[in-house]
Amino acid sequence: MTEIESLTAEVRQLRAEVARLHTAHTAVHMRHGWMSMLFKDLSTNPYTQYKVHMWGAIYWLINFPLICCLFFFTPTLWLKLGIFITLIYSIYANLATDYGAMSAAEAAFGEPQPPPIPLEPPTLPSI
Repeated sequence: MTEIESLTAEVRQLRAEVARLHTAHTAVHMRHGWMSMLFKDLSTNPYTQYKVHMWGAIYWLINFPLICCLFFFTPTLWLKLGIFITLIYSIYANLATDYGAMSAAEAAFGEPQPPPIPLEPPTLPSI
C-alpha cells in the first residue's frame, strides 16, 4: 500500500467517523435542536435579522394606534392593562438589548473556521 493510498484510506475513515458522530449528536439534540438553529440564525444571518426587525416594526405600527385608543377612550381599562403592557415591553426591551450585545460580542470573537479536508489525494510530482 502506497503512502497516498494509506492517506486516502485514513481520510475516508475519519470522514466516516465524523459522519457517525454527527448523526449521533443530532439524534440526541433532536427535541430542541431547532431552537439552537434559530438563535444561531438570528445572531449570524443578516437576512433573518432584517425580517425579524421588519415584522417588529409592523407590530409596533399596528399597536401604536390601538394603545392610543386604549389610553384616550377607556382610561379605566388603561389603568389595568397599561401597567402590564409597560412591564412586558420593558422586559422585551431589556432582553433584546442584551441579546443584541451578546450577538455583537460573539461576532467580534472572529474565530477562524477549520481548514477543509481535501477531496482529492495530493498528486506527487513525477520523477
